[in-house]
Amino acid sequence: MGKDGNKVNVNESASIGATKAFIVILTVAAVIMCVLGPRIVEIVMTKTTPLVPDEYRFWIMLIGGYVLATILFVFLSLLYKLVCRIELGEVFVEQNVKALRILSKLVFAACVITFAIGITCTYMIFVITVTTAFVTPIISVIGHAFAKAVAMKDELDLTV
Repeated sequence: MGKDGNKVNVNESASIGATKAFIVILTVAAVIMCVLGPRIVEIVMTKTTPLVPDEYRFWIMLIGGYVLATILFVFLSLLYKLVCRIELGEVFVEQNVKALRILSKLVFAACVITFAIGITCTYMIFVITVTTAFVTPIISVIGHAFAKAVAMKDELDLTV
């Protein structure tokens, strides 16, 4: 197992390191977008919508954007902790099952919020709605698989 085992560990370490770096970069980008929030909304406001007058639309998009940013920060924090636990070898544990359930709910909440903003304020945000609608069940299925694995692991621990 010498060379092959080391190669797997190096690949696993690189993958986990890349994932952590991506989460940090995404967090920094989200902070920058929060700072530039009003300016970003002004840029989006160049497109019109028939449902909401511009003075309300600005505030709906700005407040909605900050609510989505809060969801994103919680999501990234939970994801980072999940990756750290996996890095430590704590894969099929109840904490990861709970984290995946919360992550799924957060993505679904983002789906609902972006759908509401898309209908009332700007159709461009439907890209995020479609993406979150696609990712929500994937995270949910992975969470269910982790829950089954934890139950199997607990049952195995009791028989030994």
